Amino acid sequence: MRLLLLLCGLLVGCKSTEQTVTEISEISPGTVLYQGETSRQNVEMFESVLVNSKNKIDTLVINSEGGDVMAGLHLGGLVHEYQLKVIVRELCASSCANYVITASPDVRVEEQGIIGWHGGALQPLYVPMEKNTQITNYIAKWQEAEKQFFETINVEQAITIIGMMPGITEKRDAPIYSYDVNTLKRLGLHIQFEGEQTGLSTKGEKVVQIFELEEAVLSHFLMLNRIVSAELIN
Repeated sequence: MRLLLLLCGLLVGCKSTEQTVTEISEISPGTVLYQGETSRQNVEMFESVLVNSKNKIDTLVINSEGGDVMAGLHLGGLVHEYQLKVIVRELCASSCANYVITASPDVRVEEQGIIGWHGGALQPLYVPMEKNTQITNYIAKWQEAEKQFFETINVEQAITIIGMMPGITEKRDAPIYSYDVNTLKRLGLHIQFEGEQTGLSTKGEKVVQIFELEEAVLSHFLMLNRIVSAELIN
């Protein structure tokens, strides 16, 4: 069973919106379109296009609601390894936000595009869960892989779960959360928005809450996360 299904009750919303038809192809010399879930099959297809193209691939255009977290980590690893520019078209949420836009040195979000998080491997430290050996073992594997990933890309791992930490989760009023440009920069991301950053769907529904965190407030949450997550090292 995929981890996405195993953790459906743990994560805050398995889907943020209806996903479009899958398409993974080189749409112009050097540019690959990835439209669909971060499934193992889709990521393997993307890697095949990336490795076998006659052109040097330097840009990834992505529209994804996320999906399998381990596949997402692999996809993010490829983005980092090849230093791909990322263009978000419509949506990049869940494991797409966790591991794709965090791994790129140059992210551009098209007008009306949405990015957002709703959890990560450290989430069980803040959201109680029932004991289950299968899930617990998978989460331990996920936590180790995610820790190594964020250390490699030099981005704050806490970006995935700040929106559910004590002191901020009570203010949530949308299924997923994001951060304003300055906060994203302080967390280690390199993102530009075409037009105004938005948390509204094309139907005008609020699907993303954008948190604007002052430096002292962000520092508090980062310190809290380091203290809480330190138990994973012991």
